[in-house]
Amino acid sequence: MYYAFFDGDNIGNTIEILLIEGRVDEAIALSENINDVADEIGKILKSRNGIKVMILGGDDLLIKYDSTKYGSELLEEIRTLFQDKTGLSMSCGVGKNIAESIQNLRLAKLYGKNQIKGFIVSR
Repeated sequence: MYYAFFDGDNIGNTIEILLIEGRVDEAIALSENINDVADEIGKILKSRNGIKVMILGGDDLLIKYDSTKYGSELLEEIRTLFQDKTGLSMSCGVGKNIAESIQNLRLAKLYGKNQIKGFIVSR
């Protein structure tokens, strides 16, 4: 079992800019869109065996998954769906435990965002 921690890239900054510029309706729409895609991702993941959704809120997602069933395709599917629905990218860190997944998420962000870092088992 592996852990994957996802976080949207520049979400807070994007919403903050929209609000500062008085584009409140756009900020609200983006926030609602992020919540909608999070719900969609949650439903997809919960319907699959070997995946446990541990944290799901806003642009944050932590899953525990069976690496013998799912590989990098699963992680890319989540990132692609988020980007298709919001227009914004998402980074991911993978690890053998939660702390390692968080560290690898931090590395993904430091390496320029919009990527996956850590040990990924492919089927």
